[in-house]
Amino acid sequence: FGPVMVAPVIMAFGNREQQTRFLPGIASGEVWWSQGYSEPGSGSDLASLKCKAERVGDKYIVNGQKTWTTLAQHADWGFFLVRTDPSARKQAGISFLLIDMKSPGVTVRPIITLDGAHEVNEVWLENVKVPVENLIYEENKGWTVAKYLLGHERMGSGNVGGSRRE
Repeated sequence: FGPVMVAPVIMAFGNREQQTRFLPGIASGEVWWSQGYSEPGSGSDLASLKCKAERVGDKYIVNGQKTWTTLAQHADWGFFLVRTDPSARKQAGISFLLIDMKSPGVTVRPIITLDGAHEVNEVWLENVKVPVENLIYEENKGWTVAKYLLGHERMGSGNVGGSRRE
């Protein structure tokens, strides 16, 4: 998730400090990432998310749940979509936060699939303090970032180059 998903986002939308801080660990493979997008009861309606981040001084306080979070049990960091303005229309009130998965209040619980594997998880966020400097782009503009990331993800999983070659 680091090189293919969050690195392009940080390169396109992150500030110089974020790029300097996060990109080297992604490039070296030393830092593992997970994606916190899906939520229980949301289905494919990504903009219906309820995981909330409230700004208090120089931190966001994050509360909510994510589900189907692939390999979160191994992640050092996660990139999360959170609701920062509950009064805005669905897509307008979302922000894109980078969250240290070792933060107090982050709980990862396994979802064991039918084949007995543990690849996906529930992630609970309870009063997790996230520094404001971990906000990518602008508050309430995370939908723009999410669309960019999903475009990158779909192009990579679609294997456009290989398909064209064949």
